[in-house]
Amino acid sequence: MIVSLVAALPVHSAFAYDRPPLIEQVASTFAQRAVDVRCPTMQEWVSDPIWGTASNPPRAWGYTDMVRDYSVIHPLLCAGAAAVTDTAVPAWQRATGVLVLVHESYHLRHWNGRYSEAKVECQAIRHFRKGAELLGASPELANDLLPYGLAAHDRMVRLYPNYRDQACKLPLWALPMQP
Repeated sequence: MIVSLVAALPVHSAFAYDRPPLIEQVASTFAQRAVDVRCPTMQEWVSDPIWGTASNPPRAWGYTDMVRDYSVIHPLLCAGAAAVTDTAVPAWQRATGVLVLVHESYHLRHWNGRYSEAKVECQAIRHFRKGAELLGASPELANDLLPYGLAAHDRMVRLYPNYRDQACKLPLWALPMQP
């Protein structure tokens, strides 16, 4: 009887993930509802039973548990998204953080494409600039980070073809110069 009572109790994480309000606010905008986005420490990330014990844990940039309804983003990328305006943080880190945050947010959104990596990734890259701006970037900075976001997107769809939506229309980078 004790075993069945324990088995019936909800499983709680032993991790103390950070849940930055701005990250969750931006994710909630794309998810169109309040959502839980977790930013683990590196120790929590590598100890995570979903990715930390996988044969190739470095490949994961984030994931969404659609049963328990939360997202977890790699520590470096969470930090990058949170510091989108901080030029001391490498541009690739800030841009990839934005892309992954928007990507995981679309997995949390209740729409018919949420289970498709290709549809979710297409939405993520198409709404990259808006994500960067919601995190505090000016339109000019969002445009300056876009090539890094496009490079991260390209890497993802080349290495993992199930992330490629052949019909996806990629955003165009605007040359940052005045006539």
